Amino acid sequence: MSKSSASAAASRAVTGSRRAAPLPRLPRNRGAAPGDQLAMQLRSRVLAGELRPGDRLPTVRQLAAFLRVNRNTVAHVYRRLEAAGYLATRGRRGTFVRKASPVTPGLTRLLSRLQREARRLRLGPADLQTLLAMRLRPRAARLRLGLVECNTVDLAYFRRLLEPEVGAPIRPILLRDLRAAPECDLLLTTFFHIEEVRRRVPTREVLGLAALPDFHTLAEVARLPRRARVTLVCATEEGVRSKARSLGAVGLRRPRLLTATLDGGSRLRWALDQGEVLLASPKVLERLRGMIPPRVRIIPFASVLSEGALAVLRQRLAEAPP
Repeated sequence: MSKSSASAAASRAVTGSRRAAPLPRLPRNRGAAPGDQLAMQLRSRVLAGELRPGDRLPTVRQLAAFLRVNRNTVAHVYRRLEAAGYLATRGRRGTFVRKASPVTPGLTRLLSRLQREARRLRLGPADLQTLLAMRLRPRAARLRLGLVECNTVDLAYFRRLLEPEVGAPIRPILLRDLRAAPECDLLLTTFFHIEEVRRRVPTREVLGLAALPDFHTLAEVARLPRRARVTLVCATEEGVRSKARSLGAVGLRRPRLLTATLDGGSRLRWALDQGEVLLASPKVLERLRGMIPPRVRIIPFASVLSEGALAVLRQRLAEAPP
């Protein structure tokens, strides 16, 4: 757990509620169904304190669109988590987090002590993460792990995030090369590609990780006026196609949606000039500094791995056979 994740989780304590039945663990053959994986990741975000009581979740349609899974899958996940006591549906107002993080005052004190000791020894978050990984997941490196993505930019980005979590190298695999890829014990991918990866290699275990913008950002995008011209800028064409597909599923389509890449030249300048709202990752926004008209509303828009996704990955690695 990173220092920021530990601090966020430690800042909230249980207010007291009936203990809900746990959701099923991941089976070890092909891996759990996408709905089971999504349910566990959302539950882990609640337990880690990443989602707080009262936080509103995206609608079924919005979350299904951004993750590119069937709406019935998301609807079933919401119903399961509501029955388990984690969520509450309030009619047309939407679905909200009900359960609080189970971090106790005692655990909060232990985390604070750990942080103080780490500072005294001049250990950074990455050092603590590695030490915890060695103590909690001593067998993780025995698994041969592969990471599947559709483009080299996302592949490098997610691999850089995940390797500290597993404490072992992860083999990068482009989606188009999947059939010819060397044998792996566990394939990691984002929910965008989980169904396609499972279809192409039906005998492999596949773990899908929910990578999407913050829920508050999704809600902000969904509330944009229907006539607003929105510019989406990504580093690569693959990124543009991927995010435009998700945005289109929630109603944000051309000609209302203008797209460009960082190396788009005149197309990029035109899209920035025509748009009223700009969607781009923080790194892309840095590259666009000085090019964005002052009147444009900026919404930082990046797909990130949540603590819930990482928690499910840690669980699977901890269950690895010796």
